Amino acid sequence: MGRHERIERAIDACYEAILVPGTWPDALHGLARSLDAACVMFYPRNPDSRGIDPRSPNRSVLDMPISHDFRDLLTEYIRNNWFLNHYRAERGFPLLDSGRIVVIEDDLSTADERRRLRHYNELYLPFGFPGFAMAACSVEGMPWAVPMLKGKGQGQFTREDAQYLATLLPHFRRLIALSERLVTSQGQAGLNVLGISCAAFLLDWRGTVMHFNSRAGRLLGIGLSLSNGRLHATWHESDAELQRVIQIATRTRTASALNDVGPVVIARHGRRPLLVDVLPTIGLIADVFQSTSAILVVSDLDERPLPSTARLRNAFGLTAAEARVASHLSGGHDLDSIADEMKLSRETVRVHLKNIYFKTDTHRQAELVSLVTRIYRKDA
Repeated sequence: MGRHERIERAIDACYEAILVPGTWPDALHGLARSLDAACVMFYPRNPDSRGIDPRSPNRSVLDMPISHDFRDLLTEYIRNNWFLNHYRAERGFPLLDSGRIVVIEDDLSTADERRRLRHYNELYLPFGFPGFAMAACSVEGMPWAVPMLKGKGQGQFTREDAQYLATLLPHFRRLIALSERLVTSQGQAGLNVLGISCAAFLLDWRGTVMHFNSRAGRLLGIGLSLSNGRLHATWHESDAELQRVIQIATRTRTASALNDVGPVVIARHGRRPLLVDVLPTIGLIADVFQSTSAILVVSDLDERPLPSTARLRNAFGLTAAEARVASHLSGGHDLDSIADEMKLSRETVRVHLKNIYFKTDTHRQAELVSLVTRIYRKDA
């Protein structure tokens, strides 16, 4: 098998790792080997001294896609603060920020200088990684780096190696973009077509449902329905919003078009709402689900505990009565049922609702439910 074919197969394995995140170490190990290197990772710039992704403080850099042989080195790098005064960062990042796409060790130090550099001699050589290259890309406005190391006997990266790595940047960018989008949208780093952890529907370019999993099927008839192949919400208001967001995802085909669109709240009679997140199938996901245009991921709030009124009061500065109204609203209850439950007049409930909207900076029930959903996730 030729080198080019080995690299193509390794990149295909990285595509598959998006769907099965547990295979990332093997996939990236294979990619590094196909490029005559020892290890590679995707690195969010710039993590702080604790090795934390600054955009998501619950995610360690060690949770990023990383090949096997990189992990021990990176653990040492974080534990003993090797990132401080690191010549590769201090010299390499300005080069990348100035427009250089890939930097290699020879861009950052001379052979003579490397005999004296502390990081090189006390960190990289003991771990057996003398060679270094780093590619840079911007993913949805955020800077990322793809560092790669060569092991003993593999020498240093050459200018020709750097030129070839530059041709792989579109792949790296797409892999990172989709992985991040799925982490944000689903709270996990992967998606399996037939085994998604929550209900999901796959749509084609017309918005027609092509496939849905068993969990999604169980929601049909209790808030959602299929008509002529199209997914609808039972309640008219909810359906209008659902169709609007589906149209954005299937016609504009950009993640940025959905930046200001929260989960669609699907009201249900006698039940708490469903929340629908819509993901356009762009970038890598378009290669995996070739005939699809969007994925709808549905969360059933009946499966989650109600947020405590104490947390609502603390989070938004609500009064006790306002917190109770907000909790009932997030549970899908209308004003009349809330008035009956709390033994208040409908007008009093409306006053509470007006105050809740003001304090939470929302304007309608759907926005409020979307906001309170964050409280669900913290309580779960």
